[in-house]
Amino acid sequence: MANKNMMNTENVKATAETEIRKDFIEMAEINPKNIGKLKDEVIKKRLNAMLETREKFIKVVDKMHVKLQKGNKKTGKNVYTVSLIPIADCPNCDKCCGFCYDIKHDCIYTGVMRDRAKNSAIHKANPERYWKEIGMQLVLQNVEILRINVGGDLTYEDFGYVNNLAAQHPDVTFQFFTKNYDGINKWLDENEDFESNVQAIMSVWKDMSYSNPHRVPESHLLWADGSTTAPEYGAYFCKGNCSNCNLMGEGCFALKKGECVVLSAH
Repeated sequence: MANKNMMNTENVKATAETEIRKDFIEMAEINPKNIGKLKDEVIKKRLNAMLETREKFIKVVDKMHVKLQKGNKKTGKNVYTVSLIPIADCPNCDKCCGFCYDIKHDCIYTGVMRDRAKNSAIHKANPERYWKEIGMQLVLQNVEILRINVGGDLTYEDFGYVNNLAAQHPDVTFQFFTKNYDGINKWLDENEDFESNVQAIMSVWKDMSYSNPHRVPESHLLWADGSTTAPEYGAYFCKGNCSNCNLMGEGCFALKKGECVVLSAH
């Protein structure tokens, strides 16, 4: 009888949580997509294509230069991005690679794949030069906001390069999402904090354990079934248009320590 009562209690609790998440979605006025996992053979094919291109570029890497991408209607034209190869250049993505937005939606274009491979080749051969060239591009293209790694992620050493770059370019806002939890925690253990013009965000993923002792802002996904890793109360809901938030000083760029943003699964 005790086990039966316990099961009933758990069912009631699960039903209540489902209802809470439905309210969560309605309150946010967002509609998460029911996204599926990309087939392993498709991922392998796209990754191999970029990795093979990277190996060709490494042989002539001195002639290669880092490529920044201009913003679009959604992100705003003043937001530039610089990216590496998704999955291959991610220190911690074994749980999320099948759902990777970049490999699913961006790395289907030859030009995008080529740019990812080019940047990855330079970063692999000479990280110092990679970040130095990014700094030069910031000045040449009059960049106001740089989002780092639509594809790929930062290594432990990269966190230091980003911070130095931010110190050298105080008028530029730098933003990155990272699942390299160990790397960013280690860097913050050894350094007081990032420069004020760096917006670091821990990208939390279901079934991936993480710790956040430095209270770095977090991002969480809201799935179509209403499930999310986000806290029940107090999270900011992404409105889906980066350019509006940039203009108003809201959203991801305005998150403070200990705060969270909830992104619709897409």
